[in-house]
Amino acid sequence: MKVSLNWLETYFEKPLPKAEVLAEFFNFHAFEVEGIEEIDGDSVLDVKVLPDRAHYALSHRGIAREVTAITGQVLKSDRIPNGPESTLSKKPKVQIEDNLFCRRYMARYAEVSKVTESNPHARVMLGAIGQRAINTIVDATNIVMFDMGQPLHIFDADKVVGTIVIRAAKDGEKIVLLDSVAGADREVSLISTDHVIADDEGPIAIAGVKGDKRAGVTDTTKNLIIESANFDSTSVRRTSTRLNLRSESSKRYENEITPEFTASGMNDVCALIAHNIPEAVFGPIVDIYPVKVEQTVIDFDPKYIEERLGVSVPLADARDILMRLDMGVSEEDDIWKIKLPFDRLDITSPIDIIEEIGRIYGYDKVPSVLPPVITDTVPMDKTFYWTEHLKDLFVTLGFSEVQTYTLVPKGYYEVSYPLASDKSALRERLAPRMNEVLMMNAHNADILGLEAVKVFEIGKVFTKSGEKVSLAIGVLQIKKKKSMTSESILKETIVQIEKMSGASLGASIEVRDGVAIIEVDIIMREGGNTPEFNGKISELDLGLFSKGKRYVPFSRYPFIVRDIALFTPAVTNEEMVREVIQSSLTSSTGELMVKGPDCFDRFEKGDKKSFAFRMIFQASDRTLSDEEVNGFMQMLYEVIKERGWEVR
Repeated sequence: MKVSLNWLETYFEKPLPKAEVLAEFFNFHAFEVEGIEEIDGDSVLDVKVLPDRAHYALSHRGIAREVTAITGQVLKSDRIPNGPESTLSKKPKVQIEDNLFCRRYMARYAEVSKVTESNPHARVMLGAIGQRAINTIVDATNIVMFDMGQPLHIFDADKVVGTIVIRAAKDGEKIVLLDSVAGADREVSLISTDHVIADDEGPIAIAGVKGDKRAGVTDTTKNLIIESANFDSTSVRRTSTRLNLRSESSKRYENEITPEFTASGMNDVCALIAHNIPEAVFGPIVDIYPVKVEQTVIDFDPKYIEERLGVSVPLADARDILMRLDMGVSEEDDIWKIKLPFDRLDITSPIDIIEEIGRIYGYDKVPSVLPPVITDTVPMDKTFYWTEHLKDLFVTLGFSEVQTYTLVPKGYYEVSYPLASDKSALRERLAPRMNEVLMMNAHNADILGLEAVKVFEIGKVFTKSGEKVSLAIGVLQIKKKKSMTSESILKETIVQIEKMSGASLGASIEVRDGVAIIEVDIIMREGGNTPEFNGKISELDLGLFSKGKRYVPFSRYPFIVRDIALFTPAVTNEEMVREVIQSSLTSSTGELMVKGPDCFDRFEKGDKKSFAFRMIFQASDRTLSDEEVNGFMQMLYEVIKERGWEVR
């Protein structure tokens, strides 16, 4: 929120500190100040008001109260005069259909001689905080909103037909908005979850969001209906978000403000209109307040302050801080009865009171104390220790850890309100998702240079008998080798794990479509010995690492695989062929050959040798086309032929 220092000073008898000093106060005690700007002799602070304090602090009055709490400066008691008396008998007819949405609605009839241009003072005030002055009537509503936080709206009374009704919108109902940043004469279609202010002919405003052009104030307006209301924050946010109509008014309603603001807003705006247009006359105020809010009182034991803050705050200082925050403090049997201001909706419990005392007293006064040294033996979580130990063992055997979703389509324990049909239950096994992981990673095996995809997962499963920790190991062989399969790789791994851990896995291997998977539960028995570490960490010699190594990110674009098979004379060896291929493709592709050439097959036939190599091409900035790669391969074929070798 933009806060004008000149505007803020109207709340105090004595001058305030400079903007830079105030910014430091706010940063240490209340808000983050993101910047200070000098505008026409005024200092404007950009104060970051978070949602927890937006109930009261999205206004100059709320910020002024923070200044009082932090500095002790006393607020003026008579800053705004009482609103004008009623001299007209005419008053609007108002009806609320939804008390849960509209918690209070005030309306007042007024007559003005004419709507005049914005006065210079209003232009300066609004201009300093980045707002546009429009005319004396609209300016009055905006000034009051930024001053004390209550959004207001004014209708042209001559354009309002019959009774004003606050109701839910009808599906398909349309409204043409007042001119704004959303554009002139923008028409929007409403749905039943929206709410409107309507007359006998239809909507004249989207409640809490934007007014309708039909009943808007113009230069010819002479009769007004002034509105000050309180609307449900969730409903306003839902409508403003759906219609992409975020305004200063909707922002304040969305963060919820107290219905008690409604009367203050009505008083202040009427007083300002009467000041700007002395001949204006007003009717009686219609005030519909179905359920009056009660002022919150919190029982607070002052002994909590030192217990929670860790510092002794003199009780007189703590009481003074609360009173400067406009809280009433009385005492009964050593318990403080703290009466909160209506607008402090962020305070709901004693711990919130302690936070208020702490931030104003100053967290810098809380001494830094190290936690006590733990001398007793800390019990070890054996399951955690052994699962981490197993992870280390798997990594040394060339496995990668995976983590799959706990939520699955079907399971014994179902989710009451699932976000999606495939996440409606807790998993009973790890193996089904392990199979999916293996198949997905197989697509990248070539570029990673893997002969087999080997993964494991340690995670919780939820069976009929309860929650357990389970281990799943999966292997998918990519490159075929004699006497080696996914199952044989997994069997060899199990033997090594059992040898290294000293425990038997004791489960059968599931084999399907070339995938081998085993799943077992990890059970820690009572009474086992806690493992001990006897070694120590040795010094790390950074000089052993190459200083030329640098991180290169993975490409987001797909790769292309090409194989080449060729006959060469019997005296030719594999390394000679690899160098020829490497040299040719490097000169033609640059860095586009990201892997290879890797020899995956060789045999001899008479006076010839056969070699088969695989290359992988990939660009970091685009998707390679087959035509590009085919061109590289064609140049390679020419080099092969020049050497007298034969491409198969």
